[in-house]
Amino acid sequence: MSRIKELIDGFKLNQEIQGRKKEYIEGCMYRLHRWRHFTKEQLGVEEAEEVTSMHIKKYIQYCQSRGKEANITINNQIATIKVFYQYLVDEEYIDEKDNPMRRIRNLKEEKRVIITFNDEEVRRIINDVREDTYSNLRDKLILIMLFDTGIRVSELCNIKNDDVSRTNILIHGKGSKERLIYISKIMRKYMRKYEEAKLVRFKHRLEDEIEDYYFLDQSAERLSRSRINKILKEHCKNVGVRKEVRCSPHDCRHYFAQKQLKNGIDIYSLSRLMGHFDTQITSKYLRGLEQHDILEIGKVYSPLNEVKI
Repeated sequence: MSRIKELIDGFKLNQEIQGRKKEYIEGCMYRLHRWRHFTKEQLGVEEAEEVTSMHIKKYIQYCQSRGKEANITINNQIATIKVFYQYLVDEEYIDEKDNPMRRIRNLKEEKRVIITFNDEEVRRIINDVREDTYSNLRDKLILIMLFDTGIRVSELCNIKNDDVSRTNILIHGKGSKERLIYISKIMRKYMRKYEEAKLVRFKHRLEDEIEDYYFLDQSAERLSRSRINKILKEHCKNVGVRKEVRCSPHDCRHYFAQKQLKNGIDIYSLSRLMGHFDTQITSKYLRGLEQHDILEIGKVYSPLNEVKI
């Protein structure tokens, strides 16, 4: 028999060997140890082989009973335990037929309509940034990149100089998945301005004093997520963005997805650009489109548009 605690330690090591990001592993460990504690204290179960689907369902019920977590959060718990037990199957600690997660289904999630920026707000936010200093040019490019590519803020922070080529940028995404994002004309214009200002700003520093990240703070160190959050919120406040928009970097991602859908992109291509694992995740952005947007997309891509009748 194998104690859950020891197997979780082995799972963590396996994730590290596979190159999973520190934040991802920490999230998994938090969720797994929380589940382990409940299983031990409330159910008296400490061995992985003893866990049944009924035990898992009792844990899900416990999460629901606390009334503090939305179904999407509980589904994250379920997903992590599923990954953990798949690891146990792969490592032959248990047989596939004994996997308690085999028949566990996700909870039904509330279908929220995603409210994000409109074009006029995006125009005002970007134009609110001046272009007279290194920091200004950097901030303007960051906002342009967030809106123009749908990149996650953590991905933006982790861009290194060697990831940037003439036509695209290599992104190191969730779950160690890599993808390319395009460089549009407007991005290229401000990348040139930023790169020139960056050379001037740090010309008196030694090479080993400058971190190898594309976006740097005033100390030549990698820019933080919190700083990018502040940059966006500051300019959202300046231009009076609607209160129902949270003004977080993830809202820029929502804007990108909905704008691409309005422009007629297919779900599969959008999923690739956004670094999603499957198109089901991407399809939630369709809920934010107004009915007239859907009708316009349908009209533009009507099957008979190119047919001579």
